[in-house]
Parts: sequence; structure tokens; C-alpha cells
Amino acid sequence: MAADAADKADAGVDLPDAPDTALGRKLKLLSLWHLVGAAVSVMGILLARRSGDIELPWMPRYALQGFFSFAFVAHMASAYGVGARTRWARPLSLAVNYLLTLVAASATLHLFNAFRALGDFGEGLYKAFLPFVVICVGLLWVLLSGQMLAHRPTAAGPLRLRQAGWGLAGVASVWFVIKADPSGFISSIGETLTRPLALGAIALTVCAALATRLMWSRAAAKHFGSTRQVDEALSGLAFLSPNLLGFLIFFAFPLLFSLWVSFFDWDTTNTTRDFIGLENYIRALSLDFANSAQSNAGTEVLKSDYQVLANLDWFGQHWVIGARDVEFWISLKNITVFLVLAVPLAVLPALVLSSVLASKLPGMKVFRTIYFVPSVAGVIGVSIVWGQMFDATIGWINYLLDLIGVSEAGQGQGWLTQPNTALLSMVIVFAWMSFGFNTVLYLAGHQAIPKELYEAAEIDGANTWQVFRRITVPQLRNTTFYVVITTSILALQLFDIVWILARPIAGGPNFATQTPVLTLYQEAFTNNRQGYASALAWVLFIIIFSFTSFQFRRQRSEASAGGVS
Repeated sequence: MAADAADKADAGVDLPDAPDTALGRKLKLLSLWHLVGAAVSVMGILLARRSGDIELPWMPRYALQGFFSFAFVAHMASAYGVGARTRWARPLSLAVNYLLTLVAASATLHLFNAFRALGDFGEGLYKAFLPFVVICVGLLWVLLSGQMLAHRPTAAGPLRLRQAGWGLAGVASVWFVIKADPSGFISSIGETLTRPLALGAIALTVCAALATRLMWSRAAAKHFGSTRQVDEALSGLAFLSPNLLGFLIFFAFPLLFSLWVSFFDWDTTNTTRDFIGLENYIRALSLDFANSAQSNAGTEVLKSDYQVLANLDWFGQHWVIGARDVEFWISLKNITVFLVLAVPLAVLPALVLSSVLASKLPGMKVFRTIYFVPSVAGVIGVSIVWGQMFDATIGWINYLLDLIGVSEAGQGQGWLTQPNTALLSMVIVFAWMSFGFNTVLYLAGHQAIPKELYEAAEIDGANTWQVFRRITVPQLRNTTFYVVITTSILALQLFDIVWILARPIAGGPNFATQTPVLTLYQEAFTNNRQGYASALAWVLFIIIFSFTSFQFRRQRSEASAGGVS
């Protein structure tokens, strides 16, 4: 029998895997592992349903139920697939065990206070500066010996130097870890190891890691009939997993969670949160119009819970406009004015300046760097500097206006304290900080313009304005579209400049610089109304998304019309 099997193997005939092989036994244990995971997931679901008895908020209770339900389905499907030897069992089991390894490892590090120790690393580095220097010296020896071995691979001296470098770096690393331990991480390891929860987390991490390694092996891939395309896809996903998991955990989940919170009366000061549906959105967008004979009518002509937003005279009649959230509607008006003023000031000068900097005049590279500096400067520092420049008594802007005779001496303009100039001051700061980066984008767009067009225009006798209007601007259409979109999104999300400059009350004076992002920030962290703040955030998202979609459709229609013509 053995000789026949050897002959078939030599002839290239695939033999069925024997049920008693080592791989078969490991796969049986893996199926049992997934069944145990499914049982634990059921226990987690039952525990999450009783989370109200152990004083957990009911929203995390449903999140836990969803997590454990997903884990139960994944474990059961993996157990069936591994036992039935299906092609999809290997990718599914790999994903389940890989994610379980990450979760268990994170829990283990948390139980051992490793994250806290990592946060205290700066203090530890100060205390253990000498061993850190020794580590650097050892690694430098390793680097130098590697360079020497590259030229003389058989030399004994560089080899001993390399070994000594690794040894020195290893000993210094142990010295560094012992000395740089301000949070008592090492001393608490022995105490933590006596806790059953910590031991269980370690065991879970090791078992999940071994299961992941088993399903990643070449033998498992051959056993489940994995193709080369599947292996390449799994390798690619493994390399992308840190970014994908970071996106899902720190972006996608908070985004969806904020959408869920927006349907609740979510107050951080209370543990009870009532589902109110679209009430937060209705409150934010509600308006009321009333006709009144009085020129300055108040809330008496409006519905209850409405405040006066504006008094307007239309077609010989006086109208009172009311809103349930006056601040939010004022912020929408302010951000609209800001968008109309700031975007052209940040885009048009960048377009003109890029045309000048794209020329081959001497010293242009220096000016490119100078104009890009505002884009890389810190927003806080820039805002503080501009705040001093706008100061009514010591500001340079008022001093220059007095110097050229625009304003009377000693009559300084309160740029940030007057409602009619505060928003304009924010526009100036935003445009100054944005147009440098937009100039760089336009300079990149200039590189794609064919030089033959400028040469032909020069031969035809076109002047500078004609070349700019007929060649540069049309050729930079796509760049202009991108610059306008990105600048508009930044303008609609204005927060940091207003937060620094509009002092002592952010959004002042008299709500002249109130923006939507500032409004939702105040609702969330000042008024503690997380549900309503989440609804405002989603309203702003819809506005930005609609504006961007409109611009994309307009650009696409213009491009198609240009192609047809």
C-alpha cells in the first residue's frame, strides 16, 4: 500500500488527506474552538440583555448585543466551514481569529496598565536618559559593523563588533525598561498575573493567535483549496488592516454612533435617554412666519417656543420670522456670508499669484516658500498674532490706518469687538492662511499646461492678460474646481479661528461670528445636549454634502458641454 501511494505521488496524483494527520487534528480543535467562541458569545448576549441590572447605559447594552450576535454568527459559520472544508472557511476563520487576537491583546495590555505606562514614557525617558544613550551607541555599532561587513563579509572584527553592539543594546534596553518605569508597570506585573481575568485574557490572546497562525499556514491553504488570488487578497488585507481597523473604529463607528445619538434626548448629566425620533432635527430647522402691523414685533406674534430671528418688510407688509433655535440660524447666515467673502479671497489671489510664481523670473523659488509659510503655521499662533494686530489700542492695523490718514488719530477701530467688522476680520485671517496652500495647488496645475500653447500665443502677439484669460484660466479649470471645493468645505467648518479671536465670548459680539460648528460644540460641551449637537452636526454634513454634490454635477455638466462643443 505504501509503495502504491508513493507511485501515485510520484505520478502527480493528489491524495486525499488522511483523517488522522496532525493538520486534521488541529482543524478539529479549531472547529471546537469556534464552537466555544459561539457559546461564549451567547453568554455575552444574555449578559448584555441584563446590563440594566448592573447599571450600564442601555445604548451600550444594544451595542454589546449586536457585537456578541455578530460574533456568534461568525463563530458558528467558521465552525461549520472548517468541518465541511469549504473554500470560504479559511478567510472567515482568519478574520474572526485575527480580530479576536487584537481585541484580546488590547484587553490584556489594558489590564496590565501598559497604555498608561506608554503615556508616561516621556517622564521615563527623562529619568533613563543614560541607558537610552547606551542603546543608541549599541545600535550605532551594529550599523557601522553592517557597513563594514558589506565590504568584507568574512572579516572577524566587524562580526564581533556587530555582536557586541547587539549585546550592548539588549542590556541597555533592560536597564532602560527598569529605570524608565514611573507608573510602576513592571512592579505591578506580578500582582496582575494573580488576577483570573488577566490570565484569561492572556490565554485568549495566545489561543486566538495560534488559531490565526494555523489558518494562515501553507498547509491550511492547500487543505481548503485556496487559490493564488485569494492568498494575495488576504495578504493585501492583512497589510491594510491597521488603516482599515483605524478607519472603522475611530471614524466610521463614531460617525454612525452620532447619527444614532441624534434621535435621542441624550443628556450627559442623566443616565436615562429617551428616543424622540426626528425632534432634534425639527427643533433645529423649525421656522415660523407671522404678519404684524408693528415694526418691531416680538415673540407675542409667534408660536410658543419660538424666538424672533428677524423683522423684515416685504411687499408693503411687516413680517416677523421666528425660529426655535435662533443661534443655529444666525450661524447659518454668518457662515453663508463668510463663504461668499472668504472663498473668492482665498482662491482668486492664489490663481493670480501662481501665474506670477510660475514664471522664470529670478527669486521665484524664494517667494514660493514665503507665501507657503501661512499654510504650515499653527492656527493657534497665527490667530493670536492676528488678534494682536486687530487690537483697537495697540494693533498694527489701526496704526497703519492712522499713519496713512484713513482714520483719526486715537480713534482705533475695534475690529473684533464691533458686530459689523468682526466677521470680516475672520474672513481676512482665513483667506490669509488659505491662499498660500491654494497657490501651491495652482502651481502644480501650471506644470500640466502644455508649453506649446504659450509659445503659440507669443507668436500670435497675445498680451499678458489675453494669455492669462484665454489659456491659463481654462487650462486650470480642474484645479480651480478642486481648490474651490476644498476651500469651501474648510470655510463651512470654520471653528478654530473664531474660537481664538472671538473673545471673551466665542461667537461674539452679539453672535456676529457664530458658526455652525461652534454652535454644535457649545450644545455638546457647554449645554451637555449630545443628542441635539449630533443632529446639528448631521444637518451641517447634509449642507456640505449637498453643496459639494452640486459643484460636482455642475463641473461634470460643464465638462460634457465643452466636449460636445
